[in-house]
Amino acid sequence: MNDTVRPGSGVAPPDTPTSASINRVRIIDLADIALDEAVRGEQAYHLLSVPALIDYAQQAADELRLPHRYRHADPALPRIRQELPRYINDCLNSTYPQVQSAAHALAQRMGRNLGYILIALQRGDPLNRAARPDWPTEAWEDWADVRKAWLGGGLLSGTLGDEIVTHAWALLMQTGYADTLTVAKTPRPHHMALLGASRYLPIEDGNGLCLDLGQTSVKRAVMTFDQGTLTRMRWLPSMPVAWRWQNTLQAQRAIDGHEVLAFVVEAIADAQTSVENQDLALAPEAMLSVAAYVSDGHLLGNGLYAQMDGLAADVQSLISARVRQLCGVDLSLSFIHDGTAAAALHAGEPSSAVIVVGTALGVGFPPPTSGGLRSLSQHLVIEEI
Repeated sequence: MNDTVRPGSGVAPPDTPTSASINRVRIIDLADIALDEAVRGEQAYHLLSVPALIDYAQQAADELRLPHRYRHADPALPRIRQELPRYINDCLNSTYPQVQSAAHALAQRMGRNLGYILIALQRGDPLNRAARPDWPTEAWEDWADVRKAWLGGGLLSGTLGDEIVTHAWALLMQTGYADTLTVAKTPRPHHMALLGASRYLPIEDGNGLCLDLGQTSVKRAVMTFDQGTLTRMRWLPSMPVAWRWQNTLQAQRAIDGHEVLAFVVEAIADAQTSVENQDLALAPEAMLSVAAYVSDGHLLGNGLYAQMDGLAADVQSLISARVRQLCGVDLSLSFIHDGTAAAALHAGEPSSAVIVVGTALGVGFPPPTSGGLRSLSQHLVIEEI
C-alpha cells in the first residue's frame, strides 16, 4: 500500500493492484454446505453485479412483466444497466402479486449468491483456490481475516439492496457462519466512492472536486470542508458513459483510449464550469475515484479507463494539461480505485472489507486508522447543485 504522507495535508491515496479483484473468484464447491446449483462453478461477477441482475430478470421476463425493451437488451449498454435495476426495485412494491413475488425471488437469489461468495472468500477451499490461479496466497489470507463485509454501490442503494443483504445474512445464519462473518449495507451506499475519495483531498477549509468514474456513468460532486471535516456534498448531474462495457480484456481493446481521455476531460471541465456558475471557489486539487486498479499513478485492468494508460507515462498530468487547455484551470489530479475509495468510509474498522456492487464488483479494505484522512461530519449535508 502506498502510505506516502502529503506534507501538511494528510495521506496520499493508496495503490490497489489488479490482484485485489474478486470478480473472477469461482465457487467450485463448498464442502459440508448444500450449495445451490445455480451458484456451482460460477464466477462472483456472474452472481452479483448489474449484468447478473439483468440476466436473472430476463430469465423471469414474463413473471416480472418486463417491458419489451428490456427482454432481450444487451447488458453491455449503459442505458439498460441504469434503467433495469430501477425497474426491478419498483417491482418489489408492485400491485401485481406475480410481479412482486418474482422480484422478491430475484432479490433472494442474489442475496444467497452474496452469502456464498463471502463464505467462499473466507474459507479459501483448495478447489476454489485452484480455480483462481492468478490470486496470491496473501489475497486469500486477507479474506480469511474478514469478519464484517460492508456492501454499497448503485445496486445496493434501494429496497432491492436491503433485501439482498437480508437474504445474504439469512444464508450465513443457515450455514452456521453468522458467528464469524456478518454483512451489512453501508450507511451511504450510493455516495460511498465519492465520499471515501474526498477523505484524501488535501483541503482543510474550502471546496474540492471529486469524480467517480464508473463503467455506466461519471458521478461528480463538490466537497466542502471546515477545519478538515467534510460538512457538505453538492451533487452535480452525472454524465452517462457512451461505450458498451463487457468484463473481458478483448472487448476493451476495441475502445479508443483517446476517446476515453476526451470524455474524462469533458466531465471535469464541465464540472468546473458548473461550479463557477455557482460562484464556488475550488481548491487546485481533485480526486478521481476510478473503476480501474491503480499503481503508482497508472490505471490497470480491463475497464474503460485503463485504456488511457498507454497514452502517456503520467496520465494524471495529461488529463490536467487537457483540462487547462479546455477551461484554463490548473488542477492537480489523483487517482484512487473505486473500491479502495469506498473503503475509506470505514477507516479504523479492523477485520472488515467493502464490496461495491455495480457494473462489476469493486472491493477495498479499510485503512487501519483514519489518521491523515478528512473527517466526515455527523450532520453532513448532501444536496444537488
